[in-house]
Amino acid sequence: MKMMELKRLARTLALSLLFQSDLSGENPQETVRLFLACFDPEKDSEGSLKLSPEDFREALPLALEFFFGVSENLKTIDDDISGVLLNWRLERLSKVDKALIRLAYYEMRHREDIPPRVSLNEALELAKDFGDNDSRAFVNGILDKLWHGLSGDAKP
Repeated sequence: MKMMELKRLARTLALSLLFQSDLSGENPQETVRLFLACFDPEKDSEGSLKLSPEDFREALPLALEFFFGVSENLKTIDDDISGVLLNWRLERLSKVDKALIRLAYYEMRHREDIPPRVSLNEALELAKDFGDNDSRAFVNGILDKLWHGLSGDAKP
């Protein structure tokens, strides 16, 4: 699998983990345990995951890096997100949008190996695939504000 495809798949898996964690309120280790019990492509006889066991195994380590990275920095990430929400509370965001923003912002802030513009663009693609009709514009607006906070006036 190409590196770009691997990272896209890892982000998709991390997004699923972040969504599940937010929904269940479980600790990160329990979230991963439950996720692996539910989303094992080796046991996906109907092919509903549209994912080969090899691709899953290849992308999972990076997905876990992303997921645990967000989890370990969640308080700071959420404080920063809350700081740019106008007349809105973090709890009111859709769980998909919140997970997308958390993941992309984690990458922008903590992953020097990923250019911030790539993190932003990947979040927008995932928003198109998994969010509602307004997700892409909303996620873009929030991430743009967060990026400005990290880098002054520079665009990602």
